[in-house]
Amino acid sequence: MAVKIRERPEGSGIWWVFIDHQGKRKAKKVGKDKKLARVMAKKIEAKLALGDMNLGEEGALKIPTLNEYVYGWVGKADGGSIGWFKKYAELALKETTQRGYRNIINKHLLPKFGKKRLDEITARMVADFIANGIKNGWRTSTARNIKNCLSTIMQHAYIPDGFIITNPIRGIPTPKPKDEIPDREPNPLTWEERDTLEIAFRKHEPRFYPLVLCGSRTGLRIGELIALQWQDLDFYNNLLFVQRNVAYGRLTTPKSKSSERQVRMTSQLIETLKAHRKALKEEKLRKNWDSVPEWVFPNQEGGFINYGNFIKRVWNPTMEKSGLRRRTPHDMRHTYATLRLSKGDSLAEVSKEMGHSTTDITYKTYYKWLPKESRSDIDELDERPKNDATIRNLSATRNKKGLTNVG
Repeated sequence: MAVKIRERPEGSGIWWVFIDHQGKRKAKKVGKDKKLARVMAKKIEAKLALGDMNLGEEGALKIPTLNEYVYGWVGKADGGSIGWFKKYAELALKETTQRGYRNIINKHLLPKFGKKRLDEITARMVADFIANGIKNGWRTSTARNIKNCLSTIMQHAYIPDGFIITNPIRGIPTPKPKDEIPDREPNPLTWEERDTLEIAFRKHEPRFYPLVLCGSRTGLRIGELIALQWQDLDFYNNLLFVQRNVAYGRLTTPKSKSSERQVRMTSQLIETLKAHRKALKEEKLRKNWDSVPEWVFPNQEGGFINYGNFIKRVWNPTMEKSGLRRRTPHDMRHTYATLRLSKGDSLAEVSKEMGHSTTDITYKTYYKWLPKESRSDIDELDERPKNDATIRNLSATRNKKGLTNVG
C-alpha cells in the first residue's frame, strides 16, 4: 500500500493524493492546500487499512495511455498535453538520440504498450516483454536500448509529471544469452598496415591524406574529424580541442561530456596540418573564396564533408587500391588506441584522450591489445625489499605495561 501527495504540474500549487493499493492506482485532486492533502492522505491510508478501496471518482486525475503521453492528447477537463516527445525529447536530446528513441517507440513500445494507461504498465509486464524479445532474436544491446527508452519516458511520467507514483522500469535486469555472438570487435590496422593506408591516400587522394593521418594520430571519431575547425588547433602547445561533432549531416555537440577533450598532436601531424592549411590558402585564391574555410578538412565547396559521399567516393576506392582488408573510418580510432596500448602507454591516458567516460570502457574494448609481456621481476617476491614500507615498527606497537593488544 502506498499513498503519496504530489504537486502536479510541478510549480502549479495544485496538490494531488496518489494511491497505489493491491494493483489498483488512483489519484485525487485536493487543491492548493498542502496540509489538507497530507490530512487526506492519512485518512485514505486508514481507509485502505480497513479494506475500503471505494474512494469515488470525483476529482480523479486522468492518466494518459503511453501513446497519449508520448505524442500528446487533447482533453476538455485537463486541457491535454503536447506530449513527452515535444516537451522533452526535442528540446533536451541530441538529434541522434531523438532518432533512435522515435524508432524504438514506434517499432516496439507503442505496438505493445501504446493503448495501456501509464499506471497499468508494470515491471513484470516489461520484464516479460524484454525476455520474449531476446528469445525471438533481439541482441542484448537492443533489449537494453528499448528498456532504457521506456524507463526514460516513465521517469518523466513519475517526476515531474506525477502520473505514476514510481518508475516500474528501474531495476529490471536485461538477460544476456550465453551463446550470444559478440558485437563486432575492433578491427585495427597494424603498424605496417597503417603506413600502407596512409601511403595509398597520399598517392591517390592527397586532399584527404591529412584527415587520415589526423584520424590515426589522434583517435578522433569520424564525425569529430569532419567537424574540426582551425580554431580548435593550438600549434604552440601541440594540442587539438574536440568541441563539436557531425552526425547525420548535422553539426552537433560531441557524443558525451567526456568527449569534449584535448588531444596531443604528434610532430608529423602538426607539420602535415600546417602544409595542408597553406594548400587551402592557395585553393582559396584559385577558387576566389572569400576566406579560407573554417573547417580543417573541407569539401570542394568549402563546407564540411558529407560522410556518405566520403565513404563512397574516397574511402572505399582508396582502401581497395591499398590492397588491405576492408576497414571503416572508425577503425582509424581503433588503430590509434591499440597501437598506443601495445607500446605500453598508460591506459588512463589513452582513455582520457579518446574521450571515454571511464577506463573500464577502454579496457573492455581493447584488453586484447594490452602488452602480454611482463615488465616486472616476479622473483622480487622472494626477498623483502630494503625500503619495505610494510615492515612494522615494533617499538611503536610494543605493549605498554598493563595494556593488552586491544587495550
